[in-house]
Amino acid sequence: MQPDFVPTILSWASALLLYPGLLFGLALALASEWIFALARPLITPSTYRSRATQRTLLQPLYTFLKLSGRRNPASFSPDNSAPMRTTTPSSLLAAVSAIAPILALALLPFPGSPLNRPGGPQVDLLTILLLLAAGPLFKAAWRLLSGDLVSLQGARDLGRLLTGLLPSILALAALVEVSDTRSLAVTSLTAAPETPGQTIVRLLAGLVLLAALPWWLDWRDTTTSGDNAGIHAGRLLQTSAMAALWSLLILPAPGDRTWAIAIEIFGALFAYLSMRAVPHLWVPIRRERDAASLVWATALPVAILALAIALWTGA
Repeated sequence: MQPDFVPTILSWASALLLYPGLLFGLALALASEWIFALARPLITPSTYRSRATQRTLLQPLYTFLKLSGRRNPASFSPDNSAPMRTTTPSSLLAAVSAIAPILALALLPFPGSPLNRPGGPQVDLLTILLLLAAGPLFKAAWRLLSGDLVSLQGARDLGRLLTGLLPSILALAALVEVSDTRSLAVTSLTAAPETPGQTIVRLLAGLVLLAALPWWLDWRDTTTSGDNAGIHAGRLLQTSAMAALWSLLILPAPGDRTWAIAIEIFGALFAYLSMRAVPHLWVPIRRERDAASLVWATALPVAILALAIALWTGA
């Protein structure tokens, strides 16, 4: 007879490594990046278009291998003779950037997840948000403490995180307020909407999250930004985790598990592509500060409206 802890270990291992963890996150990222590469020429302003390059389904993996073979300029001395002390923080940053979104994916109550069962872990929304913010926050803190010009990049990273934080918190607060249980548990927020007010709040909150969450990440050309392979992989996995969270909160799953899995996966694919397209559309045609102001000017009023409707309908 198997000990009681064996099924628990197997469930955690399956959730972390297969579904909805590492393997699911990578598959979602590969498919989404391939589709985005095909659609990118169509949504890029004509002034900033360059000659199309060949893109394949495995292009993110090629980029990862390319970055793996490149020494991080921030981790070596000017004469490339000996590693500097920033090597260890860089490796730690890569680990945090990759591990935190994998754990967030595994903890999400996705249909069919080995952990989504009676007696499984009940995760609240704040825990998921902390895991999603861990990588960007650690990166900003590391750069702020590095000094010189790197600290300016850290201030910009922190500004990007704050740009998306307030509208996202207001939108999530609206979802919690409009739910029947008013609980922070993610499972309590995935119930199907029953009233027109709940449906409207979900739609408005979904628009806010699609506009605000992408600003937690920096989707510049990773081959010239100085990031290493681990940070690049973490960026892909974190976008997958954000997309999966959006799909769970905004597209409630039906009772049938097969249909629920299909809806959540396609919803995550849609959210991933939207989160990639929003900064791509807004940044090239304006300075980043102006683009961040545009996010606040569009997402913040919608988030406030969603919260007002939630408070009014829940009164």
